[in-house]
Amino acid sequence: MSGNTLSITQTGLQGVDTALQAVSDNLANANTTGYQSESIDFETLLGSLVGGSTLGGGVGVAGIDRDFSQGAIVQSNSTTDMAIQGNGLFVYQDSSGNQVYSRDGHTIIGAAGTLIGPNGSVLQGFSLNAAGLPSGILGALTIPQGVEAPTASANVALSGNLDSTNAVIAAPLDPTNPATYNSSVSVQVYDSLGNSHVLTFFFQNSGPDASTPPNEIWNWEATLDGSAAGLANNTGSFKFDNTGNMVSGAVPGSALTATVTGAAPLSLGLNFSSLTQFATANATADGNGVGTPLAVQVDNSGIVSVSYSNGQLVKVGQVAVATFPSEQGLALTTGGVYQQTNASGTPTIATAGAGASGTIRPSSLESSNVDTTSGLVNLVVLQRSFQANAKALQTEDSVLGYLDQLVTQ
Repeated sequence: MSGNTLSITQTGLQGVDTALQAVSDNLANANTTGYQSESIDFETLLGSLVGGSTLGGGVGVAGIDRDFSQGAIVQSNSTTDMAIQGNGLFVYQDSSGNQVYSRDGHTIIGAAGTLIGPNGSVLQGFSLNAAGLPSGILGALTIPQGVEAPTASANVALSGNLDSTNAVIAAPLDPTNPATYNSSVSVQVYDSLGNSHVLTFFFQNSGPDASTPPNEIWNWEATLDGSAAGLANNTGSFKFDNTGNMVSGAVPGSALTATVTGAAPLSLGLNFSSLTQFATANATADGNGVGTPLAVQVDNSGIVSVSYSNGQLVKVGQVAVATFPSEQGLALTTGGVYQQTNASGTPTIATAGAGASGTIRPSSLESSNVDTTSGLVNLVVLQRSFQANAKALQTEDSVLGYLDQLVTQ
């Protein structure tokens, strides 16, 4: 009997010690980003048969419960920091190539441009196709470290209005003579080396044609960097009806071409279709010059983009979020990250906001969900429990000592 009592008391003291470890771990990680608090599940052990019934034989640890509820989300000064609002975990790859998971979204840009997270693991995500949609192929998100290559301009679109009240000019249009045109508009274009050039369009109101009702004829001519030298297909005309809408010449049949020093010739498709005959015209062109990376940004859907000095914003990928049938089945490993187990089930890895996945809070971090006050209260409760079990051990020791005295008398 005494042996059973001692072993029962031993299980009580061991159980309290295990619970103290969990509470201490929680308090120690109260300021750890993305930490989920833990608690101990206990179960009754079977003991001796007494009067045909089984008496309890102490206490055992049944398992660990982890609280995956949302921690407080706080603002961060780093654009590569992220927090998940809602369900799911970030997906990382550790140094051994294993896929691991964490609520900790604190990342920095590594030497290879990858986003480095807990324990040196690499943040995973999806590459984006030409339409900006995730490809479905999971891999490391890599931030470009070099300059963005220039893109030669290929299209120029003019919009806005030409003033129908402008005087009719009979003289041939001459860009060097302001008396021969009514208005002009300029747009910046880029050659294959990223050098910028100024393309200027000059417009001349040539008066009505012979149709009934008459259409208004406008002539145009273009120069590059103030000269027409080396240009082809840089002149033309279009017509407006009496309601101010263009009826012909909207899209020239041949591209405007230009020879530029040291770079490939420019070939620009022109589109005048958005011009009307009311007031002022403007122009836009595609293409860009050489750009150096300026900053990284992440949006609520987890799309990671890089802004460049040339004004371009390039999407590099989308952060992956994993959800599990049973988060309680995940195994905690070094660095506070989790690994998949049979008990957790197979993860569903998707983009943020898809299915059960939460959304991304950029430039933010999730604090631990440890309730410090509850932890301190639990310490007091466990202290009382330890004292009670110790008292039982002391009482049993006294009984055994008294029996020893009886035997030796």
